Amino acid sequence: MYKVTGYWRDKKIVQYIYDRYDAIDYKDIVDANYPMKVTFEKVIDMREFIYDAWNGIMDNEKNPLKHIPDTNTRHMVLQVLAWMWCITFSMFFGSMWMFGITAIAHIFILAAIAITVATFEVAKRKPSFFLRMEKGTNGYHTPSRTRHMWYNGKRIELDKNDVGGEHE
Repeated sequence: MYKVTGYWRDKKIVQYIYDRYDAIDYKDIVDANYPMKVTFEKVIDMREFIYDAWNGIMDNEKNPLKHIPDTNTRHMVLQVLAWMWCITFSMFFGSMWMFGITAIAHIFILAAIAITVATFEVAKRKPSFFLRMEKGTNGYHTPSRTRHMWYNGKRIELDKNDVGGEHE
């Protein structure tokens, strides 16, 4: 975010603009009206600060751990740091119960992040993993499209050549 301020004898105009080039254009417009002074400054709003702070710590391509070549080692170091912060906050609040709560919360959060990242990586590298590849099928089969059905506890085989479903 950029802040452009124009100062005249009897008034001051301040405008906040997100795009750099729009801010430069606005500064030129203000400057064309002969102010006493025009200032142009980059301002970091709270949303941008939080976003940058989060990425500075959690994004392994931006934090100082990026210099460790092995991704698994980076991940382990980040987990050890997370446990350290759990213990630190627990000691600050003076309760080992707090450590248990924060440790379990970190386990769930880190597990959810790890599962999400792993799922995205598998989808990127091997998308066919998510298709059920059975012999003689194209991979798109739900239980309702199986080649058999159960009736009164007995398995009834369906026609192998019928693709099944209502959308044929």
